[in-house]
Amino acid sequence: MAIERLIEEIKKLSPADRYKLRITLEAEDFSTSDIEASKQAAGKWNDIDAEKLIEDIYESRQYNPRRVEVGW
Repeated sequence: MAIERLIEEIKKLSPADRYKLRITLEAEDFSTSDIEASKQAAGKWNDIDAEKLIEDIYESRQYNPRRVEVGW
């Protein structure tokens, strides 16, 4: 009974979410230290200005001296 319910819930997932679930289930077991490291990292980027970061990334791409222009 429980397995059928799980299958029905999985069918409701989007293809992307099904893929994420499959990858998670196929992954090796997570150790306690892995979980603790994830908890410690959570929120570390909360002081980052996302809009400024995106702006800086695009600006650095635009003025990259190694960038080669292709005139097709």
